Amino acid sequence: MDGIWQNDDVNQSEWGLLPNEFHYVSTIENADVMLLPFSINDYYELGFEAHLKEYNQQCAQHKIKAFAFVGGDWGKAFPEFENIMYFRMGGFCSQLSNLNQGFPAALSDHYLRLYGKQEIEVREKQDKPVVGFCGHATLSFQKRGKENLKCLLENLKRAIQNPLRNDWEPLFASAYQRASLLKNLETSAQLETNFIYRNNYRAGYKTPEELEATTLEYYENLRNSDYILCVRGGGNFSIRLYETLMMGRIPVFVNTDCILPQEDKIYWKKYVVWVEWKDRKKIAKIVSNFHTSLHPDNFKAIQLASRELWKNELSVAGCLDYLIKKK
Repeated sequence: MDGIWQNDDVNQSEWGLLPNEFHYVSTIENADVMLLPFSINDYYELGFEAHLKEYNQQCAQHKIKAFAFVGGDWGKAFPEFENIMYFRMGGFCSQLSNLNQGFPAALSDHYLRLYGKQEIEVREKQDKPVVGFCGHATLSFQKRGKENLKCLLENLKRAIQNPLRNDWEPLFASAYQRASLLKNLETSAQLETNFIYRNNYRAGYKTPEELEATTLEYYENLRNSDYILCVRGGGNFSIRLYETLMMGRIPVFVNTDCILPQEDKIYWKKYVVWVEWKDRKKIAKIVSNFHTSLHPDNFKAIQLASRELWKNELSVAGCLDYLIKKK
């Protein structure tokens, strides 16, 4: 994995790591923790599961923990090992054991990259909150059917493998559900909305120039809003949640049985407007009530706290520090 697992100052600085803050070693005897280089999906799909048993035994012998990553959108469960913790974005809290924990999207600091500064522009509190969203959202019944069919086919594959399993994918047409939530918010007289509907993921870009332009449009939407709707996509997680915190804005987090990072350390309801999926039709009222209850100073403070949460806990450096301390 050239360019990833190495002691390279340029590579580490891209992820906000200080020189010598974290150091990769080639022998387990000198390690504080073990990081598995491939996703758990790869070990099982490529027939290398014997390596996981070996890693588990080595960790027990040297009294350290191994940390691995479950990739992909699907919330599939994998066989577990006592000394290996699985970190994942996809998955459902009610279906998985405590050997599975949430993990944030690995993001470099786009606020610094785009705006050239570390300190965010704090927004003043207005009478009506501005709720933003830029992304794939459509009421197309064709796309709704296509997304539901993908879930059904994935469940069929799992049923063939083991009909007694309990890690099933609920039907969820993400683009349709997002659009439904946005339309609900647009009907409220208590909110201002700043929505950009896209018919395709990442606006269906075809060139690097289109990608850069749509990315800037996306982050400008975050920067020019108070609150951002954050609800799952194809997988049961929201990368937008971490991008919103990075930009110092307040997520409106719609909980669909999600696994969030560092739940033993972070009290998430302190940083987000929390909306349970069953309460989604009341989302506009929940956001309005939250905004009304905030003193103007607290409204500013939560923006600053959001940015600090991302920098200190959810950035690559913050996550590595969490793993070291968790050993």
